[in-house]
Amino acid sequence: MNLTSIPKTLSWLERLATPLAVDDYVEMINPLWSRRAINARVVSIKRQTREATTIRLQPGRRWTGFRPGQFVRVSLPVNGIRQTRCYSICSATGAVNDCFEITVKAVAEGRVSPHLNSGVKLGDVVEISEAEGAFTWGATLPEKALFISAGSGITPLMGMAREAARCGTLPNLVWLHYAPAASELIFADALAQLQHDHPQLHLQVIFTRLDGEHFSGRALRRRCPDWQDRSAWACGPGALLDAAEALWAATPAQPLITERFQAKAMTLGDPATGGTLTFSGSGHQAEADGTTSILDAAEAAGLSPRYGCRMGICHGCTVSLKSGQVRDLRTGKAFGEEGDLIQICVCAPVGDVDVAL
Repeated sequence: MNLTSIPKTLSWLERLATPLAVDDYVEMINPLWSRRAINARVVSIKRQTREATTIRLQPGRRWTGFRPGQFVRVSLPVNGIRQTRCYSICSATGAVNDCFEITVKAVAEGRVSPHLNSGVKLGDVVEISEAEGAFTWGATLPEKALFISAGSGITPLMGMAREAARCGTLPNLVWLHYAPAASELIFADALAQLQHDHPQLHLQVIFTRLDGEHFSGRALRRRCPDWQDRSAWACGPGALLDAAEALWAATPAQPLITERFQAKAMTLGDPATGGTLTFSGSGHQAEADGTTSILDAAEAAGLSPRYGCRMGICHGCTVSLKSGQVRDLRTGKAFGEEGDLIQICVCAPVGDVDVAL
């Protein structure tokens, strides 16, 4: 075929497809062939615990892959409304058809996680983003490493461990994982197999309801005496990460890299005043204090803004600031000029604010 004829052929097809786009017909044949979105098909489902499920996804041809430890944004309709959430990839690279896995733990009052945990079916198609995030192994793996995780915070670390094991580069690794009970331990079988196959993996699972133990400096020193000499990664609830970051900040040690599934709110030095929020796009108003995000305030006022991660990563909640100033709840910094794009999941009003929502 003469390559110069391809644009003419596409133009002819586009005219023929009108009023739909060519991609609409392509997606009818195979959603994974889409040119305008990255779709993925559910090819397997494995129940991990009563509240956690591993979903294996086959991505479309546009997807460019991932580094273990990264996350993807998953978008799908739930009760007729398109929702987006971020989920860590928990598998290694190199799978057939570039498949990868996410593990979803149902969140009480959640909109998406309960659906993915119990409502998704084989063959379902979801939209995904390119992989994002820097919570990964470095270019060179350390000789000694330390993983600290709790609950669903185990998911990115499982992907990193599986990748290193697959490549034969798993370092001497101490892994402390906290779970409420054995029945709520995600990846129980996979962890046991990893430990059996790799004697350099020193896994310690702490059941908090049974043992009454939570992460602390004293517990870390007892369970891993050489923790300061190990490059460390930690993922889990905010309280665990706060304690770990405080310990590393106060003690000379190898670097600690953390991953938070929720934004860390900053304690502000000045009283946060808040004010009246005007949602000029919908004609609504609401009173908000200076520590409540604009997203939370909007939802409390009966609005349903678009959002994804609720932690300032995916930018799915970005709107235009029409007037006033806002404060970034992660840093405490106040900013804002007319026309600024702000992430309403991590911004609170400083005085009266008008947003295009």
